[in-house]
Amino acid sequence: MSDTMLPIANLYSRSEAMVLASRLHAYGIFAHIGGYNHACVSVIPLALGGFRFSVPIFQHSLASQIIEESPGFGEPHFSYGLRKAIVKFLILWASLASISVAIQVAMNRDFHIADILFIPGSILVVPVNPQGGNQYFLSRKPKESG
Repeated sequence: MSDTMLPIANLYSRSEAMVLASRLHAYGIFAHIGGYNHACVSVIPLALGGFRFSVPIFQHSLASQIIEESPGFGEPHFSYGLRKAIVKFLILWASLASISVAIQVAMNRDFHIADILFIPGSILVVPVNPQGGNQYFLSRKPKESG
């Protein structure tokens, strides 16, 4: 048996990586989650390329089979928690921009209405909801001859 580790997936959700590792450990498969300790902020795993999920080469086909049989495998998942956080941040951003404009209007009599049009443009610098799809590198099933 070789102890070489072979990547089986790149996952972008820490919780999904933990669930998958627990599932594989229950079947006696050693699973390593690369980048696990870089997950203090949800944007960092995406920037680092996700969690590189590896299994021993001799257990790769069994792990592939278990992953394919997992409930919800292949279904896209969208995190509504991240979307809510971005919406809250945009509301805060727009509020602060509005307060800034109100102060400028009160203090500066030469204020032009065109300056207000820059507020929507300033929101373009707000980070978007970074959600990527997981990548799996599963073993191919042998073709049945029949």
